[in-house]
Amino acid sequence: MISAELSVVRPASNLIAHAVVWLFFAVSTTASQAATIARWDAGAPTQGQRIQLEQATNLNWYCEKVGSGKVARLKPSEDYYSRAAYQFSMAAAPTQKVWLVLEFLDRGYGLTTVSPGVPQTKQCGMARVNTGRVRRAVLQYDSGHLPKTFSIQGLDYLRSVALEDQQPQIEQTPLVEPAVKFTVPSQRVTTAGGDGGNPDHAPEALAGLRNQLPLLRAVGFNAVESYVRWGWVEHEPGVYDWSYYDALLAEIEKHGLQWFPMLLAGSGYALPAWLYESTNNVGFKCLEHGIAHDTQSIFQPYQAEYAHRFIEEFGKHYGSRSSLLGIRLGPSGDYGEAQYPAKGPGYKFREGHTHIGYWAGDAYAQGDFRSHLKKKYAAITSLNNAWESGYDSFDQISTFLPITAVTRRKRLDFADWYMGAMSEWCEKWAIWSRAALPNTPIYQSSGGWGPVQIGTDYSYQASSMAKVHGGLRLTNEGDDFPDNFTITRMASSAARFYGIPLGYEPGGYGSKRGVIARLFNAVTTGADHLFYYLGNLTDNDQALAAWLKYSPALDQRAKPLIDVAAFYPDTAIKLDDEVLRYRWASTYFTVARGIREQVDFDYASEQMILDGALDRYKVLLFLWGAVMEKPVLEAMDRWVRNGGTLVFAPRPRGLPQTVEGDSSIAQKWVAGDTGKGGVIQWQGDLVPSGSYAEFVRDLLLKTPTIRPQTRDALRMQKPPTVFWSVLENQQLALLNFGEHAAKVRLANGKTVRIPAYEMVMQGGR
Repeated sequence: MISAELSVVRPASNLIAHAVVWLFFAVSTTASQAATIARWDAGAPTQGQRIQLEQATNLNWYCEKVGSGKVARLKPSEDYYSRAAYQFSMAAAPTQKVWLVLEFLDRGYGLTTVSPGVPQTKQCGMARVNTGRVRRAVLQYDSGHLPKTFSIQGLDYLRSVALEDQQPQIEQTPLVEPAVKFTVPSQRVTTAGGDGGNPDHAPEALAGLRNQLPLLRAVGFNAVESYVRWGWVEHEPGVYDWSYYDALLAEIEKHGLQWFPMLLAGSGYALPAWLYESTNNVGFKCLEHGIAHDTQSIFQPYQAEYAHRFIEEFGKHYGSRSSLLGIRLGPSGDYGEAQYPAKGPGYKFREGHTHIGYWAGDAYAQGDFRSHLKKKYAAITSLNNAWESGYDSFDQISTFLPITAVTRRKRLDFADWYMGAMSEWCEKWAIWSRAALPNTPIYQSSGGWGPVQIGTDYSYQASSMAKVHGGLRLTNEGDDFPDNFTITRMASSAARFYGIPLGYEPGGYGSKRGVIARLFNAVTTGADHLFYYLGNLTDNDQALAAWLKYSPALDQRAKPLIDVAAFYPDTAIKLDDEVLRYRWASTYFTVARGIREQVDFDYASEQMILDGALDRYKVLLFLWGAVMEKPVLEAMDRWVRNGGTLVFAPRPRGLPQTVEGDSSIAQKWVAGDTGKGGVIQWQGDLVPSGSYAEFVRDLLLKTPTIRPQTRDALRMQKPPTVFWSVLENQQLALLNFGEHAAKVRLANGKTVRIPAYEMVMQGGR
């Protein structure tokens, strides 16, 4: 195992970096007695001893003189999704254990990788943290594990490559002061180390932290996320062993960082063996196939007992640690999200039956559904009237696939129960967590994008977390800004309305495009928390530089000034899958993306409307979905009569109406009966949405109640790839989410140029 002590230094400026280079070239390259088996040196690239740096049109490197010596410079890849690489070859692969030693000038920031790689315990010094010194990265290869060709990525200034037959003198990456200084508090969280392993592989996880934490600290992150899995601490019922996480936290603290763990108790891969092998193991069962998933059913009684106890014990053990920056709740779902299973792993990460669907087939779910109906209807005759059915008793009712319901109310009753059950379960987790951790920031993991099958009710979760002074962390962002906006806007609108902290997480891979898009999303919604997977920043050659350049904008973040809301049709979503079940084919999201090219806007859900949210807006747009509960339509009518402007399009699905089909309120609007406000019908097709979006822009420019800042932004001359947000601190945030540089002419005549996939902040205090 490779190991060394950490040191602390200051990052070098470019002048300092040049000044110290001569020291390396004037001294011996190693103080050990290791014998060199083979070597390549940038100072004599054609005289390599058994190692050759390949030259080809697709290998973008060149030699450069630095100080009294030379280094190989690797040109970064211009592709958003890849890394440039040095390609080395040898006449023959070594047959014995060897150490690969990479000598490099430590300029800039990045993470070096070698392919084929080795475990974290067999590598060190892989991060560049801009010390300006010549440093070494060392990797240990067992016999026969290093082939005769290998590649190196992430080293901009490579001095030499050598194979040694004994472990050479090594050092861990030193700690440096962060390159980015933040003056406004924020939670900047990422991953590190071998968190995907288990306590039996603690040395690998700790080595991963030692290898990667210096880089995270250097580029401005202040916390590391780990998954705290129930099965890894409660090995026997009621007996807890936190030693694995104690070791992780100690290593994090040693690097001057904080911890932001996620508590997982219900997901299949978080289960302890004693529970999985017992009769208390009751997983979700799908209605589509009658097959169970390892993730535990929220309807069974044992899970509440176990989860509550797990959270209590975590609070007892870690609640007083100042290095605990916050926690994320993992109440259910594949990866701890506040949702039903979708596509994730089972027990011990095995493959199992999983899909987006309706996980309400187990006996406990059936009983809970019947109890819900009894509470709502009291008498079976009342239910029969609403469902147009002929049941003799509630005991005859089973859960069913919503598409089989023949009446709106029957389908809606199932959807309300299904989503409500998940909301109530997540609220229990929030209450337990606040009791266990009274002074710790708590975030609910809000995943998915809103379909009934996934079960996430963002409005309920936001209002629920407000009760415990917690927040929401969205777990579903991708690499595309318009898509991110449409799928996260419901949660961010609700979070701001109910006054809770907000955070963002990508659903997986991210390039520079996604790094900037997600940063813009956080800055323009006043988010307190921003999470990246480490690979989002290090798995391509452009993302980390973009983060370093633009992350200071987090200090300029603020809540947006929003005059326009789009009606979020909760009821229509529950009644018709076309609204947003299919994320890439969602009619609602399609229109929302078109509107976002013209104006920044919020979503207003039915619950938010009932709670008074419309008073915040001047204009309410219908995008898709016109069926709602009667009190919601009545609240809209009151808002219009008090001066609001409402826009709807009757052509796709008719007039706004109640679940029972009553459109009398909308008919009054059409007849001109709107009180102090106005109702406008858009007669064109909503999909494609370009014409509707342009109509909305022109309408807003003519609406006298729209704020001057919004009107000025609407008057900008810009390509459709440029998105804007006006913030409460008077900043105008601009994002160019396009392949080419964009020119924007502001309302005041000023011209702003924005490079491809980059952002600009204008004005402010």
